Amino acid sequence: MTTGGSSPKGADEVREALVAAAARLLGHSAPKRISGRALAEEAGVNYGLVHHYFGGKEALLRAGFDRLTESYAAVEGLDASGRVEPFSLLRAPEFVRAVAYASLSGEADRTHVTHPTLDVAVEQILETRTGEDETEVRVDVGIATVFHLARCLFATTMDPWIARGGEDPLLAEEVEERLALILRSLSLGLDPGTAARGEREPFRRSSVSD
Repeated sequence: MTTGGSSPKGADEVREALVAAAARLLGHSAPKRISGRALAEEAGVNYGLVHHYFGGKEALLRAGFDRLTESYAAVEGLDASGRVEPFSLLRAPEFVRAVAYASLSGEADRTHVTHPTLDVAVEQILETRTGEDETEVRVDVGIATVFHLARCLFATTMDPWIARGGEDPLLAEEVEERLALILRSLSLGLDPGTAARGEREPFRRSSVSD
């Protein structure tokens, strides 16, 4: 909830306050549990302004998701080489939580949840995996992203178990590095096992027609 300061004034300030409020609340609750009044209270504005500027809470929540995805893409979407880095979600906790809440409540489609780097990542990986079917690449990138989302959501649960009940920052860092290798290998069509050991070997999938 917003605290201190004066209430937003004017159309631009009110719109910005409402979108920012939606982005914050989406990281803490399923969309269907966020009421229009809660959005207005979080933004520090009158409830009627939700309908005045957005026509209702659904459009405002979509704008909130857009804000989260834009922020994630702007900050972590590209690596130092200018190529898309689709596995930087640990540095976007608000985006990850919002995606998780919307997915668990079955509202991902209704709220138009998107991953801002996936399509570009597929295009770039297709440049490396020349001649391969795009659907196959999309499957690999999708699987890798699911693994990474799981790591983002459950790292605080699994890291103590990996460290046998304690805290080991160096071990956690090693886990992250190994995960990055595995995710990249999946996306590039390499064997994730050999890639995790620093080797590069094509991954030969079994086929139902074999």
